[in-house]
Amino acid sequence: MKQTPTHIASSITINSLRFMLAMVFMFSGFVKAIDPMGTVYKMADYAEAFGWGTDIPMGMLFAAASTLIIIEYIIGTSLFFGLYRRFYLWLMIAFLGVMTPLTLYIAVTNPISDCGCFGEAITLTNWQTFGKNLFLLATAIVTLRYNQLIKRLIPEHSQWFIFVYALGTIILFMGYNLRHLPIADFRPYHIGANIIDKMTIPDDAPQNEYETLFVYEKDGEKRTFTFDEYPDSTWTFVSRESKLIAKGYEPPIKDFRLTDMGGNDLTMDILEHPHYTCLMIAERLEYANEGMLDVINDLYAYTRSNNIPFYMVTTSNRESINQWTEHTGALYPYLQADANLLRTMIRANLGLILLHNGTIVGKWSSRDIPRDKQLNESIENNTALTITSDTRHYRQLVAVVWMIIPLLLICLWTGRRRKE
Repeated sequence: MKQTPTHIASSITINSLRFMLAMVFMFSGFVKAIDPMGTVYKMADYAEAFGWGTDIPMGMLFAAASTLIIIEYIIGTSLFFGLYRRFYLWLMIAFLGVMTPLTLYIAVTNPISDCGCFGEAITLTNWQTFGKNLFLLATAIVTLRYNQLIKRLIPEHSQWFIFVYALGTIILFMGYNLRHLPIADFRPYHIGANIIDKMTIPDDAPQNEYETLFVYEKDGEKRTFTFDEYPDSTWTFVSRESKLIAKGYEPPIKDFRLTDMGGNDLTMDILEHPHYTCLMIAERLEYANEGMLDVINDLYAYTRSNNIPFYMVTTSNRESINQWTEHTGALYPYLQADANLLRTMIRANLGLILLHNGTIVGKWSSRDIPRDKQLNESIENNTALTITSDTRHYRQLVAVVWMIIPLLLICLWTGRRRKE
């Protein structure tokens, strides 16, 4: 049957919308899978903001975050390849039907500043998030209405492969980023970042702009006036307030503070140290992996022999620190910091950060901390303590190729088979 120009135009439009929806959901799931714990912490922020308390088990939050990541990625992948198009469009509409009113409520009440819908990769305001969800919901409804125009990229008998491969790779990808560290770090504490620079406000940076408002009363009526609308003497002054009308520059890092056990601030002493500094991060020593004791001790011995300051940074109280010291025989000094700071610095309850004159030159999860056999050279010549941009980009490229190329190959192969 010959297609009319109108039918062709409609098909192009609907499939363009379908690919746009698919890419948004795939991207959202993918960037969340890069940093699953970031999504967990964002859900904890939601729970606290809505008054549900802070007692929700982390395991429950992790299960919810993982489910969200998988659903988004599978919906996007399936729609991209045209699998079960009506089912996944209905699932997308149901998903957006929940999220759109929720994001409207968040935009109005503003309990948190960022919804985290694209992880740490892209930050949207709450109103931008609501607008995005409203647009996606409307687009999904239109696409569902004309879903029969969606072109399937693979034959029906190959649908199972796409689903199974997408499900398997997103789960394995999350697992890799949890066991090690996220392959891409969108936070201000990424490798190569100078913490001092990111704490500094430039001299020419825009400042917050405020408008002074005056509240006056007359005959039981209260009104607010600006300087330009100053009332006459028949009005009685009640109060004065300042209203923020233009937000100024905010440095990426605002809360970096490290103190010793006596409460003394050692932040700048550490950041301005001209040589290397090792920070072993253990948010809660009570939950740190005791199997890492030998690794920590070997690293501490290495730093001492190379005159490198070494600190264990934690949120644990003095009692827990004393128990850890008695149990491990640790000789290294301790620093204390805010839990949110440590979670932002590194996604590991036991992880290592290497600084050089305030710049982060290396980050490792507990599974990747250099071991004793790797600590046999000076730090300048030790490749185990060197993480180059080429190394990071290689890991990112491998992840993208591993997750995407096989799907494209099966698509091309089945397309060729159809032509034959």
